[in-house]
Amino acid sequence: MQDHIRDLLSRFQYSEQLRETAVFRILFGGEEVSQVMDDLGIHSGHTLRSWVQLYRQKMKTGLLTLPAMKQAQKRDMAALKQRNEELEQTLQQANLLILALNTMIETAEKELNVPIRKKSGTKRS
Repeated sequence: MQDHIRDLLSRFQYSEQLRETAVFRILFGGEEVSQVMDDLGIHSGHTLRSWVQLYRQKMKTGLLTLPAMKQAQKRDMAALKQRNEELEQTLQQANLLILALNTMIETAEKELNVPIRKKSGTKRS
């Protein structure tokens, strides 16, 4: 019985990379939730929509920060390794956010003909 429960739980746990891929496809690829669910083997539309909502919130607020370490943690090698992993993950999320924002800017400039970035060589008024 425990194996069955463990199997069910593992079926509904998704990697951070899969979550980001799914969200990126919906937000910036314009794909439908149902198509992304089928392609990536995600079992719940509610789960996927919550990932999208969370990512949108992060984009709005820029919340990609970590709390400061305590002095005792700074002396603990295991804590430092864990912190390093957290920082690497946060950096990866920040880079994904930058990519997403740059994609939105480029799309607005090309498809909607909205000048957003200052062009080089322009003069200040």
